[in-house]
Amino acid sequence: MKSTFILILFIFSFNSIMAITPQIKGVVREKGTGNPIEFADVILLKNGTVTVSHTLTEANGYFQLSGIENGKYSLMVRLIGYDIYTKDSLTLSSSKSTLDFGVIELKPLEIGIAEVVIKGAKRQIVYKLDKKIIDASNTLMSSGGTAVDILENTPSVRVDVDGEVTFRGSSGFKVYIDGKPSFYSGSQALQQIPAGQIENIEIITTPSARYNTDGEAGMINIITKKSQQQGINGIVNTYGSTALSNGIDFLISQQHNKWQWNFAGHWNQPIRESNFEQKKTTIVDNITTTSLSDGPRKGKNYHYGLRGGVEYSFSPRTSVNAELQVYYDKFTRQGDLNYTETHKNGNEESDPFNYNSQDDFDLHSTVNMGKAGFSHKFNDEGHTLTGSFMLGYEGDPLEYFQSDLLDKTGQRQQGHRAWEDEVRWTVQGNITYNYPYSKTGLLESGYQYHSYLEDGDYSMQFWNPEKREFYWREDIYNTFYFQRGIHSVYLMGSDSYKAFDIQAGIRGEHTHQVLNSSIKGANRKVNRFEIFPSVHIGYTLPHEQKLTFAYSYRTNRPELFYMEPYITYRDYYTAEIGNPDIRPEYIHSFELNYKKNLGNQVIQSSLFYRSRKDKIERLRIPYQAGVTLDSMANVGNDHSLGMELSGQLTLNKWWGLNINGNVYYYKVVNNINSGGKKETSTNYDFTVNNLFRVHKNTRIQLDGNFVGPSVTTQGRSSSFWFVNLAIRQQWFNSNLQSTLSFRDIFNSARYKNEITTPTLESITHIRPKFPVITLSISYTFNHFKRNSQSSRDNRDLFEGVNH
Repeated sequence: MKSTFILILFIFSFNSIMAITPQIKGVVREKGTGNPIEFADVILLKNGTVTVSHTLTEANGYFQLSGIENGKYSLMVRLIGYDIYTKDSLTLSSSKSTLDFGVIELKPLEIGIAEVVIKGAKRQIVYKLDKKIIDASNTLMSSGGTAVDILENTPSVRVDVDGEVTFRGSSGFKVYIDGKPSFYSGSQALQQIPAGQIENIEIITTPSARYNTDGEAGMINIITKKSQQQGINGIVNTYGSTALSNGIDFLISQQHNKWQWNFAGHWNQPIRESNFEQKKTTIVDNITTTSLSDGPRKGKNYHYGLRGGVEYSFSPRTSVNAELQVYYDKFTRQGDLNYTETHKNGNEESDPFNYNSQDDFDLHSTVNMGKAGFSHKFNDEGHTLTGSFMLGYEGDPLEYFQSDLLDKTGQRQQGHRAWEDEVRWTVQGNITYNYPYSKTGLLESGYQYHSYLEDGDYSMQFWNPEKREFYWREDIYNTFYFQRGIHSVYLMGSDSYKAFDIQAGIRGEHTHQVLNSSIKGANRKVNRFEIFPSVHIGYTLPHEQKLTFAYSYRTNRPELFYMEPYITYRDYYTAEIGNPDIRPEYIHSFELNYKKNLGNQVIQSSLFYRSRKDKIERLRIPYQAGVTLDSMANVGNDHSLGMELSGQLTLNKWWGLNINGNVYYYKVVNNINSGGKKETSTNYDFTVNNLFRVHKNTRIQLDGNFVGPSVTTQGRSSSFWFVNLAIRQQWFNSNLQSTLSFRDIFNSARYKNEITTPTLESITHIRPKFPVITLSISYTFNHFKRNSQSSRDNRDLFEGVNH
């Protein structure tokens, strides 16, 4: 680690102390509407062609170029979909330290972005003071998929072989949609959103006080596509794959004077198939049971949904909006495994028992959701008041599971049936006030409320081999009620001074939580108030360099299924039980970033450290002969120290190269007696993404992915690698585009997990049945104009990682 620290200090320290030299600043707005324009390129040129400095506009349209030497220059401001602004004959001297352009207006073009997406290539990743912004249109492999696929080649993010997303080794993150908390959480939320309806994705690893504190690894904000053009326009996407996955989604919108409406829908059926093999040895009451299971596993999910919204502008400064959504989601899994079991008691060993294990899992629900909001601008300088409200209801969620052990003649020997039936309510509301006290300074305050309620019961049947019928297990039957309400207030301030940017905030949260169960002694109640600070600092160095530092204090409140105090079964040999006494995790996150622009090239590095108290982890122990029991527990504390490097390189006019690497040292200290132990590891991921522009309407993407090993307190998962290929062709003035993608073209992805304790040894191997080929087609009509800028995930690789 010593050499790594020397390298980090070298990268972050050179040129870090420089004299303050002349600077240029201003605000970019859209002509006609006066709306601020974010992510516009502001480029300072010498001799008309040589790039001297470059930056991107902020959310309020503000930009600042610092560290400029005296001389004569020209300024260019550009953004795809707008006419280019230029200003020549600028003279900078030490006698005038600041050149203020005031407001620069960009005129919108009449054509949509679909017509210029290849000719005007954009950066895959944009780095801001407190976040990274991923351009969805730059990921060919995402066509026909979801938000998960757009994230696949992104720094700080790992998408595992089952489509689960983690930030730097942690799955504890929150998902926002257009700046509002998602109805779903984690990877499930990302898998609901078709990539074709996504404009870009914001990744915030150290969120500010503006955001909910849940999620120790940070948050992901999905920005959906919206059209600002008059008239009706839209986009339609469809796909199909060799795994028989298929789907279609659409988005139609119209703006007419003060009214704007949109209507969208999706029908998505992803399928994954894998070959599964597991060897498990348990010791219970001095009896050693060894089992071997192998066979195919298949998962098929169904995501259907419609949403419609309307916005009315009373004036250019005041508007209201409303939206209704209906979603149906269903997750299924089937297994058909050959199963062999032997028992050993002392020196006596039984003959092998041979079975056929068949399991079927079905989790489905219908979500009905309504949203409403308002926005008022007191002026055009960022003085605003906004608010929103969301109510969600799930009236029919049902989780069903069955597992059967059949002998070689097909007769049932053992079996389970289980039902978890419930009702769910979600309420969210917020109000935000922004007050700009100067051209660069902003005060922001807000109140937010979030409530989740779940009420239901759990029942189970077991097979009686003597009577050859199922019977109810009254000792397992359980009713439960859960409600968690969080009231939050926050205050933030941000400003810029010369080469410095700073943002600081503080957030207070009161949590009221009730868990009631018919199981004796399982009722719990929580009332807690907590303070969470955050700080973000940026320093602009000469020669297009920037340093940023970020700190945030966060928590990770346990999900309900972590706490449910009754036994459920994932399959016949894997039982689960919740822990009502599990505590929240608390996390300190620090991050130091360095960015350097070299013309069209971008080099970025990050040094990060995360300390977590009361880490929540799944533990596995022997339960009965051949059966294991999983439970969530606060296993102790863990620490992550690492470095991330990424480069966006333009090697020539037809070849772009994105390289992302992530390496970190991880240490977990086990503080409970569960067969686990202290573990340390060096974790690493590496991704290379090649984008070839072989024709003005043809692009090819070739990427390689290496996912390094990882550890828990009980075991390890091995590394694996895979290669993807995608070809995109645009037709008919770019209104129609088709993408052919090949996922894991060498069929090299392999999953291996090992768990070892004094009374348990489990080794699991999973591999995909075949590479997946997907064809997707996208059509835009009436020049659907996206505000700035579409995903297949690793779900098609493996099924059964959550074994």
